[in-house]
Amino acid sequence: MQQQIIIQPEGSELIYKVLVSHDGGTVWVNCSDGNSVGRFSKHAGIDLHRTIAEQMAGEGQCLDCTHEPAGPEEWERFRAVMAQHFNVALPPDLIRFP
Repeated sequence: MQQQIIIQPEGSELIYKVLVSHDGGTVWVNCSDGNSVGRFSKHAGIDLHRTIAEQMAGEGQCLDCTHEPAGPEEWERFRAVMAQHFNVALPPDLIRFP
């Protein structure tokens, strides 16, 4: 069963839907404005993207992208970048490590 969490950062009109795979190995973060801003996968690494508006204004796509297997350190990095750029505080236990 897939887990879903809704996060609305304080002072923001935006809402973020956080989906966690049934095996606890992948997290997707999607914004109510239509942006898919992040994905963390133990198998495929980190994909953290700027918004479409930022990309259309000439910014690059990736805020932090690794495309390599990821562990606990990368998960903490993903959480930190989500908080820094989107004010989204992801619970540390969304991803399970042995």
